[in-house]
Amino acid sequence: MYQEPKNFSYFDMKYVYKPCQSLEPSQYSWIPASCGLSESTANPFDSDPLGSNPIAEIMGDKKDLIRSKIEMLVAGITERKRIKQDNIYRIDLDSCELNNIIFQMPYYRRYFFGRERLMVEKMKMDLESQKRMEEVNYFRDLSLLHKDLKDSIIEYISEQKKQKLLSNLEE
Repeated sequence: MYQEPKNFSYFDMKYVYKPCQSLEPSQYSWIPASCGLSESTANPFDSDPLGSNPIAEIMGDKKDLIRSKIEMLVAGITERKRIKQDNIYRIDLDSCELNNIIFQMPYYRRYFFGRERLMVEKMKMDLESQKRMEEVNYFRDLSLLHKDLKDSIIEYISEQKKQKLLSNLEE
């Protein structure tokens, strides 16, 4: 872990790195308000067991199932964002540790590129490569989740319209 360096000049202390990235995921919503997901679902045990209209109940059950799928996809997107931020944060911590190792080297090794310094610089480049790969994997995962979310929202809206049409035909 990070230890406060001893016997360093102001110049050396100025360049001891500490990560400043937050792990708090921002709250965002991928679901448009027009699809009506803010409605609360009714308890299925409150309805009549025989049911006055079994088709309407089937449609309502399908709509509730799609709604649950959408909520799970949104939770998956939020969790993937949290995982990405955590991984980037840990990579930044490792990079800071490598910078601290460089600044803790003796003067003649710190400013001249010897075998040890080149090895540490290679490790820093590998960490940057890992960071880029994490960003690519995050984009790939999110694009798949967004595609599924979009399809589920479209399906939810169509079920909602079918249910409204069916209720209008009954009246």
